[in-house]
Amino acid sequence: MRVILLEDVAHVGHMGEIVRVSNGYGRNFLIPQGMAVLATEQRAKAFAHQKAVVEHKKAKLHKAALGQLAQIDGLSLSVSRAASQEGKLHGSVTNRDIADLLAAKGIEIDKRKIVLEQPIREIGEHTVEIKLTGEISAKVKVDVTSLA
Repeated sequence: MRVILLEDVAHVGHMGEIVRVSNGYGRNFLIPQGMAVLATEQRAKAFAHQKAVVEHKKAKLHKAALGQLAQIDGLSLSVSRAASQEGKLHGSVTNRDIADLLAAKGIEIDKRKIVLEQPIREIGEHTVEIKLTGEISAKVKVDVTSLA
């Protein structure tokens, strides 16, 4: 299936590109999420005319990401969770929790942009990457402490 990407999608392509993806991925994820549209002949021709609009949108998103980068990069967040004597958390700190901590500071970040290999399950200071755009990412320190 060929689709036209309406935004940057990791490991697939950048906004404005016509890419080939599997039928299920395009039909069940990209198109319903508003990340892509089906690349028909008419849409491909029409999209060629709208390329300037997409480039403007991409530049605007890049500028906004640079503004967020200035706010976020190097920020330190703190969260307290119940933990065992060995420092293992009862539960975990997920990307949703980190998004909520950022929202409490007035910074709205989509939880899907927060890159965690696995949820944080130990007490200590952890560095978390936030992908603002394909090229721009910020690092945030998350200090996980035990509830006393």
